[in-house]
Amino acid sequence: MDFYDQLTNRIAQRENLSISGFINAGNCIGILLGKSTAHYVIKETCEILWNILSPIILKATSDNNEWKEIMNGFYKRWNIPNCVGALDGKYIFVQAPTHSGSDYFSYKKSFSTILMATYDAFYKFILIDIGAAGSQHDNTVFRGSAFGKAIMEDDILNVPKDRKLPHINTNLPYYVVADQAFLLHNRIMRPYPGDRHGLDETKTVFNYKLSRERRCIENTFGILVQRWCILRKPIVADITCEQITKACVVMHNYIQISEGELPVSQSEYCPTGTTDYVDENGVLRPGSWRDENISLQSVNEVGSNNASKKV
Repeated sequence: MDFYDQLTNRIAQRENLSISGFINAGNCIGILLGKSTAHYVIKETCEILWNILSPIILKATSDNNEWKEIMNGFYKRWNIPNCVGALDGKYIFVQAPTHSGSDYFSYKKSFSTILMATYDAFYKFILIDIGAAGSQHDNTVFRGSAFGKAIMEDDILNVPKDRKLPHINTNLPYYVVADQAFLLHNRIMRPYPGDRHGLDETKTVFNYKLSRERRCIENTFGILVQRWCILRKPIVADITCEQITKACVVMHNYIQISEGELPVSQSEYCPTGTTDYVDENGVLRPGSWRDENISLQSVNEVGSNNASKKV
C-alpha cells in the first residue's frame, strides 16, 4: 500500500469514527451521507469498538484477586462487605423490530430491549447481557443470561466462596446486590420485602444501607445516558441497536478507566457533582444527571404483558 492509500485509509477511519460518534450523540442533522452507507459505517465501527475493547476492559474475570478488588471498592466506598457487584436491568428503547409482535413491547407501553448488567463501586460495568425482549421480567432475563447462570449455577467466574465479615468471626459468601425483582439466593442480596413502617429497626437499617449501595446502578446508567445521548430516546436503527448499546458501554468503561487516576476535579467525563455524593455534613446529595431526568428506566414487574410472537 503506497502513501496515498495509507493516508486515504486513515482519513476514512477517522470519518467513520466521527460519523458514528456524531450519530451516537443523538444528532443526525447535517451529515450528507446515504442512509445505507451511514448504517454500514455505524454498524462496522460499533462492532470494531466492541471487539477490540471488550476483551480488555469488560472481561469476565476468573481471578480471585480481581473480585476481591471489586469487593474492597464497595466496602471502602459504601461500607458493605463481601459485595462483588450491583445487579439490575434497564430498558433501552428501540424501534419495533421486524416481525417481533409484542415480544419487545414492555409494560411502559413502548418497544425496548433489556440491558442486564453488574457494576462496581466506581460506576463501571463488570458483566453485561444485551438484547433480551423488553416484555420479559428482570429475574427471567438474569437467570437466562450467560453471566446469570455463571453466578448462580456454574460458578465459572471463580468468585471466592466465602469470607469472614469485618470485626466478627462469621463467614458470608460473596454476593451481588439487587432489588426486590430478583429472587433471594446465596449469591444475591436483596432488601427485606415490605415498606419501612412494617419492618423492625434492624431490617430498616439493612434496607437503607443496601439502597445506598445500589445507587451505583442508578449513577452508572445516569452517566451513560448523560454522555451518550442516543440512549435518551428510542434507537431507530433496527439490527444495529444492540451494537450501538455495546459500543456505548465499552466506551464508557474505557473513559472511566482512563480518567480513574485523575482527581475528580480534573475529570471531564464524570466531573465533580455528576454522581450522588455525601457533603461535608454527611447529607447525601443527588448528582447533576438527575436534574436532567435522563436515567434509563428499570425493568420491573410486567404484570399481564404476555408477548405474542408474529411471523
